[in-house]
Amino acid sequence: MTVPLTWPAFIEATDRVREAAQALSRLIADTLNAQYAGAAAYLVLEDNDCCDVLTLHSVLDADGRTLFDFGDGHTRLLPALPQHSPLAEAWGSLDPADPRALFKAVQGLHQAGSLFDQLPDDLPFAEGPDPEDSYCLLLSTAARPDCWDVTRANASRMLRPYSAPLPAAQDDSARSIPPTTR
Repeated sequence: MTVPLTWPAFIEATDRVREAAQALSRLIADTLNAQYAGAAAYLVLEDNDCCDVLTLHSVLDADGRTLFDFGDGHTRLLPALPQHSPLAEAWGSLDPADPRALFKAVQGLHQAGSLFDQLPDDLPFAEGPDPEDSYCLLLSTAARPDCWDVTRANASRMLRPYSAPLPAAQDDSARSIPPTTR
């Protein structure tokens, strides 16, 4: 006889899945940054509506320049990790230079209900997808989301292993007040 799942057990399991998703997103970010000597800022993903899959589009630097274009076949390899990198061990039997390993990791995150950022629409890149149809994983502190505010309901599902610091809010009280005319 199976004991029914309790609400606290479900919450605990959900929390573990979200913690694991955050850890996997950090592994992806750290790996891509090691492969691109710290220049990787965005892993660009496209939503494939017909089969609920996020496809790999490209890896961009903070200025929107393409470091790697996955193309259609995912046959080109990403750069190898530096020799003796502890990151390689974290990937187990998967080769992090193989785009299929990265695709598998991203799909796992997507299927677990994780959310990705939108690609900033003002990022000046020439060879990219439409920012409105693209998602991204922020890979460094040079990367910024399109929208800083995440709704409370989605905050725990949002994957943001790294991010640029939130810009300081403009202080409205610092504006000069026009003199009163009578």
